[in-house]
Amino acid sequence: EMFKMLDADNSGQITYEELKVGLEKAGANLKDSEIYDLMQAADVDNSGTIDYGEFIAATMNLSKVEKEDNLFAAFNYFDKDGSGFITVDELQQACEEFGIQDAELEEMIREADQDNDGRIDYNEFVAMMQKGNPAAAPGKKGHEFGLREALKM
Repeated sequence: EMFKMLDADNSGQITYEELKVGLEKAGANLKDSEIYDLMQAADVDNSGTIDYGEFIAATMNLSKVEKEDNLFAAFNYFDKDGSGFITVDELQQACEEFGIQDAELEEMIREADQDNDGRIDYNEFVAMMQKGNPAAAPGKKGHEFGLREALKM
């Protein structure tokens, strides 16, 4: 639907002018240079226009970037001291803020802690969030709460 809205002449290609007008209609307040940069980034084949495939690829990349931004923000929420690691104490503090009690925090850290250093770094956090928390799987004994569930991601 968004592609159709931007492709004013229904040519199957979005021109710079169509992109500019469409973004203005959508309420985006971008400079010409920023619109040009968007156009250049999306126009993979350098044809001067954005076709449907390029549009889909560009919006999927944007979605991925937004998801990565959300993961980074979530990690930073738990990393209270900004050390680059989530510790048991920081996890405890976050659980208290959420009103969660009786969470088996050491177990949660162990499950995500791939290098066994007793804390979770960003890459371990991302891996855990992408695969989910096996200890919270139905029918498995252990705790019934994981970071993934707390963030509802």
